[in-house]
Amino acid sequence: LREAGCTWVLTGHSERRHVLGESPDFVGKKTAFALEQGFSVILCIGETLEERESGQMKTRLLEEMRAALSGLSPEELLRTVIAYEPVWAIGTGKAATAQDAETVSAFIRKTIEAFSSGGVAERIRILYGGSVTGENISSFLREKDVDGALIGGASLKAEELLSIYKKACE
Repeated sequence: LREAGCTWVLTGHSERRHVLGESPDFVGKKTAFALEQGFSVILCIGETLEERESGQMKTRLLEEMRAALSGLSPEELLRTVIAYEPVWAIGTGKAATAQDAETVSAFIRKTIEAFSSGGVAERIRILYGGSVTGENISSFLREKDVDGALIGGASLKAEELLSIYKKACE
């Protein structure tokens, strides 16, 4: 990856977790290894629709965050971006509301505050990902704890990506 010029690594994407069976502990080891190797990391976390509807969303997110972030130094945490990607919204055209994204992002920030120091929680970046479009990007970016978006399928469609970019710049 380094030879190809990469500086960032994505860990914990839902397809790796749900299709390939990567456990939270395995994602945590991959995250720590990437940071040790000098990469910055985008850590994806998110719940399934069943977990959300059964009241297990916070439990799932806590499990994924603790496994991947516990034991990291403040410097390593600041080289990590958290991407909240509700599994039920990825590629489905069904996005969380901006308020949903804000509520979860605030929960993520508060969780990080509980096991970090040095103002890391205030400075860590939290992204929303899951059916982001040119039509909904502005609502997500207006939220206090949502620092940006992780664009998936829309990034493969030049016109849609341009629309997202233009709306994000407004």
